[in-house]
Amino acid sequence: MGLRWSPVRSRIRLTDEISMTQGYRRLLSRFFLVLLVIIKAETVKLDNIGSREDVFNQCTRKPSYFDLETGETTTTEAENFEEVIVSFKNYKNITDHVAFVHELAGGCTTWHNVARRNAAATLYPTDFIVIEMDEEMGETSRLLEALEKNPEVRALSKERQIDSRHLFGHEVEDVEEPARFKMMTVGKENDTAVELDEAQHHQRQILAQGLIAITKYTGADQLWKQGHTGRGVKVAVFDTGIREHHSSFRNIVERTDWTDENTRDDPIGHGTFVAGVIASTHSQCSGFAPDAEIYAFRVFNRKQVSFTSWFLDAFNYAMQKGIDVLNLSIGGPDFMDRPFVEKVLEMSAHGIIIVSAIGNDGPRYGTLNNPADQLDVIGVGGITYEDTVASFSSRGMTTWELPRGYGRVKPDIVAYGKGIRGPTTSGGCRSLSGTSVASPVVAGMVTLLAEMADKEYLNPAMMKQVLTLGAVPIPNSHVFEQGMGRVDLLKAADLVRNYVPQASAIPHSLDLTQCPYMWPYCTQPAYYSAQPIKVNLTVLNPLSVAGSIRNPRLILNADGYAENNPLVSAEFSYSDVLWPWSGFLAVALRVTKAGRLMSGIVSGEVVFEVLSDNEELSVVSVPLRLELAPPPPREKRLLWDQFHSLRYPSGYFPRDNLAIKSDILDWNGDHIHTNFKGLYDHLRAEGYFIETVGTDWTCVDATLYSTLLLVDPEEAYFDEEIAKLASDVYTRGLSLVVVGEWHNVATMKKLKFLDQNTQSWWLPQTGGANLPQLNRVLEPFHMAYSDRVLDATMQADGKSWRYESGTSIFKFPKSGRLFSVLAKDAVSGTRRYFPVMGIYSTGTEPGNGRIALYGDSNCLDGNHRRGGDCYAALDALLDFTCQNKTNERMFPATLSLKSSFRCDFGNIPVPMDGVHFERYSNVMGEDKLPECLAMVSGIPNVSTFTPPINHSDILPHLPDPKGGFYNNAQQGLPYFALGLFVGACALALYIRFCRMVGGKDLPAFIASQTGQKDGGAEVHKLAPGHIEAPAEIPVAKWGRGGVLHKRNSNAISKEVSFKV
Repeated sequence: MGLRWSPVRSRIRLTDEISMTQGYRRLLSRFFLVLLVIIKAETVKLDNIGSREDVFNQCTRKPSYFDLETGETTTTEAENFEEVIVSFKNYKNITDHVAFVHELAGGCTTWHNVARRNAAATLYPTDFIVIEMDEEMGETSRLLEALEKNPEVRALSKERQIDSRHLFGHEVEDVEEPARFKMMTVGKENDTAVELDEAQHHQRQILAQGLIAITKYTGADQLWKQGHTGRGVKVAVFDTGIREHHSSFRNIVERTDWTDENTRDDPIGHGTFVAGVIASTHSQCSGFAPDAEIYAFRVFNRKQVSFTSWFLDAFNYAMQKGIDVLNLSIGGPDFMDRPFVEKVLEMSAHGIIIVSAIGNDGPRYGTLNNPADQLDVIGVGGITYEDTVASFSSRGMTTWELPRGYGRVKPDIVAYGKGIRGPTTSGGCRSLSGTSVASPVVAGMVTLLAEMADKEYLNPAMMKQVLTLGAVPIPNSHVFEQGMGRVDLLKAADLVRNYVPQASAIPHSLDLTQCPYMWPYCTQPAYYSAQPIKVNLTVLNPLSVAGSIRNPRLILNADGYAENNPLVSAEFSYSDVLWPWSGFLAVALRVTKAGRLMSGIVSGEVVFEVLSDNEELSVVSVPLRLELAPPPPREKRLLWDQFHSLRYPSGYFPRDNLAIKSDILDWNGDHIHTNFKGLYDHLRAEGYFIETVGTDWTCVDATLYSTLLLVDPEEAYFDEEIAKLASDVYTRGLSLVVVGEWHNVATMKKLKFLDQNTQSWWLPQTGGANLPQLNRVLEPFHMAYSDRVLDATMQADGKSWRYESGTSIFKFPKSGRLFSVLAKDAVSGTRRYFPVMGIYSTGTEPGNGRIALYGDSNCLDGNHRRGGDCYAALDALLDFTCQNKTNERMFPATLSLKSSFRCDFGNIPVPMDGVHFERYSNVMGEDKLPECLAMVSGIPNVSTFTPPINHSDILPHLPDPKGGFYNNAQQGLPYFALGLFVGACALALYIRFCRMVGGKDLPAFIASQTGQKDGGAEVHKLAPGHIEAPAEIPVAKWGRGGVLHKRNSNAISKEVSFKV
């Protein structure tokens, strides 16, 4: 699961200084204005609402329900959520936000604010509150709808739980790497270790045994000798805490607890280890930056559980403290957790360099974790001491852009992450493995580089540039495994010393002929009439926090022209605004008609400008090399349907293999280059050319392809698609290979679970595949899948493999051939023969296509396959569909149907009631077919930020209330004491007044919202032990290029207008 994760506007004014008298006056004015607001709210509440029974009656007159996902009000049963994060567009005191929601609720009390007793929520203004809703009351829907539509509210999101599965490395204890195999053919996975000379190999063996510190091996000790030890750099470690006065640390500036426990110690050891890799002074497990200022944020409790709101508060506090580098050895697949994603963007905009682990879900592909997969974050993968990508390290590509776009390159870099030494809670040393370890290795390096850097240029884009430009590519590993390569600290240090700000792109070069590094691009040439080759560039702009891309174009060299006609064309899609510090540029390359018969290499460059908001202009050039070839024969051209694949997030689409209990969500993209990577390599080795289509079928010229591959689809289909596909198969010679999955309503209901990440009941939107919709596609051919869920062992043509959670064929036309297997039906518990594979020819005329059905995709999916693959069976099916060759050993003539077949066991699958599939579909609810675009937006609009070019309007202000009341009170203690005395008197008079007019004490409602006791005796009081003495609060101002310069000041004041 992923990181599960006003009527009055406050005006912030920066001044040079405030006198003590001004501070005293402001204290009194604020106090009496707040009292007036409370009096007004309570008077309205007492006069207009009356008793609690009246409140409930008023709030439940319209029993409708507001859905957070769709923003619609319905009369169906509301989802069972408990807590909602209300994100606001402005920072205010929490009491202001609560009062705003209370007024918007019209006095209804079916909700209450969840008290957050931490520094970010009590000492500083905040931009969110967490409210708990009464699930039984229809009023909750009315309030949520009102909040959703209010211009002061940025977004509503469910509070999400984060558990220990997102602490990367905590569970990986020095496991042995699997055996490495030499790559034999282009395009196949290569895990071969780099050949080392004897001395180098011996040194790495010693390093792996912990006898040589990784800091020395990577050259950190050389920077120490030059005086660079991380001094003055503020580093935040978001983890499980650190013990006080730990002997392995020299400079722990502050420890804070953001959990539901009252401790800042580390009962788990993960946070201590991670912080130690960055800054330990232990001689046996030294860190990279021993003099760095460590800020330990305890965001996981002893149960290894956290919540999105804990992170949001901690992130806000990190910005207030002026953190320079932030390490996150955590992550999850939910890149659509808006509050979390947006807060990470905001921190980057404030100049915080975020380093995050890419995940421990390797060696599977499409398993990148958030926030490491974000553009602005430095995503770190792990390697071994033999310079091979570690088996546990998650692989790319990103899946944000699917189904219509193509993923970005991630991780950004890789670092040593196996057998790394770090401190224990007791003061000793131990070894851990995982990207959780590789991330602080990079964070430690970043700390040293940040100390070295010119502070005028230091920002997240600058740091990612020097790390990626200085990285060393790992031989025999491709870009979606290693990013730009192994981080090289000394090369990065040289780049920092000579740094000149300039926009750039990742990858730095598009040599699509370079194998295996540029897999999959290098494994298949470009040719005329093919689907566009899509490359998604990450654009870095260190010149300012905001900017824009201008005039992207493809410039070809002389080898890119034939008789003055270009051989390749390009289309572009790019970020409307580069913010913060980064964006994307998606490139779609096509071979033109002039190149239809050309063979050879075409070279050139992708060129674009980046205009910063400070009017500086950078010109970026990305070299391009591309291999051209004539179009292959039709019988070798396959088309992979990506448009009809759906995945988590954010809908609950279950894993295809029900036997895998630990990872029930289908989140790897179902792309031929992610979890079906092994299938892609096999098909290329067999001589097939595979293209991917991210549009509906009406955009495809069927006469170019022999077979369309429909593998494990979850999406619905337009009527126009179904009609065109039937026509293409019957009259244009297109063939189909359809691979289904289970879809059984009773089984889907058993998969209902109370998701601890979202605290709501989840129902699968489909089965493993959307068979009700897929059967619509098959209906013109008189075919259908059933609702059975089968497990069996398949044996055919001398091969064997497992059939896991597959389905059976329910009906099939006359003259087709059906292959059956003895299988156990998980629905009924019976064992019998079921038809699971079939072939059928629509006729003998040249325009008649052929169809092959199979009922299980797990044997093709490389991420969760148990046992052998079924590539041989697929080869037989493709021989039939592409070349009309029947494998008589697998499909003997005796299997031919004398009449149409209809199974007497099972039923046609139907959709499950009570789900909201239309929320996640790109088809259902659409009035018309989407445009047939070569390239669409590279990244979906996950965030609700819509920043303008001017960064001063983008950046949410972080006002410091201590600049007003608190600091002036420290300067003038007599005025502070006098203010408390006057305030106490006024409060006593008000309580007296309330009792006279209403017979009530100071309203319990306001007290409960702010965590105060009756009478306001604990205004903004922190729970004991939550935070040590706070340092002075840095005030941010903008310098050159949007870089934050920090200075101490008592100058921040806040003017608040109240509508009374």
